[in-house]
Amino acid sequence: MTDSEVKFAFRANSVVRRLLRGLLIVYTMVTVLFGFLQRQLLYAPRVASSLSVSDFHDLTAIFPAATDLEVTCASGDTICGWLLRKSADPEAVATRPLVIYFHGNAGNRASRGEWYETFDKAGADVLAMDYHGYGDSGGTMTEEALERTADAAWKYALENLNYRSSQIVIAGTSLGGAAAVYLASQQSESGNIPAALVTIATFSSMVDVARSHYPWLPVNAILVDRYPSIQRISRVSCPVVTMHGDNDAVVQQQFGLRLFDAAPLASSGNVEKKWINLRNIGHNNLLPNGRKSIHRELKRIVAAVNVHGSALD
Repeated sequence: MTDSEVKFAFRANSVVRRLLRGLLIVYTMVTVLFGFLQRQLLYAPRVASSLSVSDFHDLTAIFPAATDLEVTCASGDTICGWLLRKSADPEAVATRPLVIYFHGNAGNRASRGEWYETFDKAGADVLAMDYHGYGDSGGTMTEEALERTADAAWKYALENLNYRSSQIVIAGTSLGGAAAVYLASQQSESGNIPAALVTIATFSSMVDVARSHYPWLPVNAILVDRYPSIQRISRVSCPVVTMHGDNDAVVQQQFGLRLFDAAPLASSGNVEKKWINLRNIGHNNLLPNGRKSIHRELKRIVAAVNVHGSALD
């Protein structure tokens, strides 16, 4: 090579090195920024000063005995919710199972009226709590805070409302499904086996979902709230039903399938787990487009609870 060619190659290599160094600095800065802001990016609460159920006349028309709840978590934070019941008569506990329902990530409990109505039509009453920092609940949302919400809801249902574990269906949509899996696994291990676990558009882990949206980030290294449902569901001993839309772009169906595959083949009562593919349905149109399939399955579960005390076929 001539001297001029050597000088040109040297300058070119120097430019490439500087460019790569600059890209590495930018990538590192973006990664650090995502790390610091991850919870602001992950959670989407809608805050409200008050959410009295009496202000929601469509709900009180369906659930005439609906009441507001305030529950203190183990952390000392007060979370708020609704107990949606047809009747305040204690005898109603024997005829209408309770669904502890954990809603999805965005909004708060006030935007889930269609779900409450669907549970009612299936024959169940509903306990719906808002997460820390959602609606009028106190505290700050984290994975641990969501677990405390689940624990507090279960404790309230048993100790204050006098339900037996076999009368309670634990259900959750999307992020709420992670809470549902956590609670069902905890109670299964303690011997308080719920009637059933129902997950809808739920993921195997938050790591899987975050990686699918940000494949260029070292998600596994920086994600704090990981929600390892794929590990927890293996410890669930109640009947498991998993529903997921095949057009879900937020939580891809493959992650729901992974969660389903990790569940035991059958419950402790020998009820086989059940997968329901919601055809041509995405993440945010579950009820508008999948109402028929979802209602049919929920009605089957509630009927089985009334007859057998658990979600048996």
